[in-house]
Amino acid sequence: MKPWSRGDTVVVRNIARSDGGVSAALAAIAIADDDEALALYIPAGTVAKDNYVVADRVASVGTVPPSRARAFVDRVWQLPTIRLYLPETGFSVWLFFGRDDRFASWYGNLEAPYRRMPIGVDVQDHALDVVADANGRWAWKDEAEFARRLEAGLDTAEHQAAVRAAGRDFIARLERREPPFNRGWPEWRAPERWLPRALPAGWDADFGTSWRRRDRS
Repeated sequence: MKPWSRGDTVVVRNIARSDGGVSAALAAIAIADDDEALALYIPAGTVAKDNYVVADRVASVGTVPPSRARAFVDRVWQLPTIRLYLPETGFSVWLFFGRDDRFASWYGNLEAPYRRMPIGVDVQDHALDVVADANGRWAWKDEAEFARRLEAGLDTAEHQAAVRAAGRDFIARLERREPPFNRGWPEWRAPERWLPRALPAGWDADFGTSWRRRDRS
């Protein structure tokens, strides 16, 4: 698929590991798309669709309804955000900005490497994340949910070890100020005309990314 052009609407969808259905989606705006990263902007006020199940509320694997059977709710994105999707990398890098437009924090969203589809990209969240303030002080996030996924049988120990390793990779790059942490993204600001985008028709269609067949760990 050809690269996205600056200003294009790019749909980002999370694909449930349980059944390959869409569990979350939002419309972002392309900043750049090159060999280093697909860079997207999400304005505050963007409305996302979400039926994601939090593992802390799951008693067992059998209690989790298929993603296709769950009702979506609207969730409003509160803070301006940049997302950097790196090729063949087990995390994406998010930058959050405050309501005063100042850079506030880094976020390492641990997930399977993204896959392109006709209207955007599909990702697959792994529950555990890394948060870091503007000065690079970091901490693990959602460790209780991550542990619960293992207890409930939603993840294997091998899968979780790989996710934790991806988190350590994010931390190492942040501490060494390796790309993309040395690219000036905290100083980037969106054009005023870049307002929240709506999800296009067909945002929940099956585009054949075949997550369920290709990742059962």
